[in-house]
Amino acid sequence: MKLFLFSILLSTQLFAAENKTPPLREVAVIVTKEGYYPKSLSVFEGEKVKFYVTSTVEEPHCLIVESHKVFLAANKGKVTEAEAVFDKAGEFAFYCPSSKNDGKIVVLKKVVPKREVASEKSDGMLWTPKEY
Repeated sequence: MKLFLFSILLSTQLFAAENKTPPLREVAVIVTKEGYYPKSLSVFEGEKVKFYVTSTVEEPHCLIVESHKVFLAANKGKVTEAEAVFDKAGEFAFYCPSSKNDGKIVVLKKVVPKREVASEKSDGMLWTPKEY
């Protein structure tokens, strides 16, 4: 019985590890007479971004992130949405050709902290408690 429960637990952990979904970041973008608000967005590498776009002006506008195949209409009183995963660090432009509005998405590199094993430190110094 213990072996059976262990095998079920192990298989569910392996299945969960294989089907990890990227973290989700939700951003709202509003089109105004002056342009996009906010004009610059920051996300981390590997995140899935869900865009919510609307407008405060009567004329139809849009939001296009061509590099990630996001094409959204921005109409007054309506919210449109789309998702994209940003796998690489860098800057990506978003714009609307009809209104000449533009902005940018800054994708920050995800830093993984380096873990060291205390017994394998290369400086040759040993740590001792302050009491000694």
